Amino acid sequence: MKFIERYRMFCYHFGRYIDKTPRDSVAKLLCQADIEMTPGMFLSLAGITAVTAAGTVLFSSAILFRNSGSPIVYVAVLTSLAFALTLAGFPFVLYNKISAKKMDIEQELPYVLGYMSVLASAGSSPIDVVRRISIEEYGHISKEFGKVIYRVDILGEDAVTAMGDLIHNTPSEMFRVICIDLANIIHAGGGFMEYLEMKSRDLMTMRRLIQKEFVDSLSVYGEGYLGGVVMSVVLAVLGIVVCGALGIDMGVFAPRDLFNVFVYFVLPFTNIIFLAMLSMKYSRSPV
Repeated sequence: MKFIERYRMFCYHFGRYIDKTPRDSVAKLLCQADIEMTPGMFLSLAGITAVTAAGTVLFSSAILFRNSGSPIVYVAVLTSLAFALTLAGFPFVLYNKISAKKMDIEQELPYVLGYMSVLASAGSSPIDVVRRISIEEYGHISKEFGKVIYRVDILGEDAVTAMGDLIHNTPSEMFRVICIDLANIIHAGGGFMEYLEMKSRDLMTMRRLIQKEFVDSLSVYGEGYLGGVVMSVVLAVLGIVVCGALGIDMGVFAPRDLFNVFVYFVLPFTNIIFLAMLSMKYSRSPV
């Protein structure tokens, strides 16, 4: 842990110059992902890590492929790939954390609203209900409401202003709408229990429909992966093997090199792309 902290501080020596220019979009994403660092530190950490990874791969691949037929090609491709994947990995992790937080919020939301309606029926005020949810175990919803209570109890802000900050920074559109309604109810002072009961029923009905759609679409994607992606790569590899056995000329690359490219690059890269597509497809689903 100390090494990681020192490495982050080393990167921040470069990132502090980036922080001289406001980067509100990056700061908002970091806030949504609950990552406590400045935009400059995040960008410098991504760049320096990518350069370090590329240098490591350059050195190791130069030793590993020094006796191969095309060492420059292997070294250049692997080094470029290491730099690009490492650099792209930071925003991917950031968006993945935001998507995971969003899904956790929307999974727990129907149950939270049901519990809030019970508290409201007992006569609790909206801010007292929010305070109670913040100390319960409802994942990121409790953490988000905890931020509201911190701004109210520690910073001395009024509840509507504190809810406004949560509305601006939450990654879930569904939760944002509910927070807007809660802020309006706090401001107007009425209809709290009726709203929670109605919204809880609506979200439970929506959740059941989304779960059915999720199962149906996932089976379609599974069949497409086996029939399209896997079979295409397997047939291409078999074609390379047959061409190599028959001595058919395949252009610049030898059959052995093409075989290595398909097995060690194309197939893993295709799987990564497919998994990324699934992640993007279902990152908006509250299932």
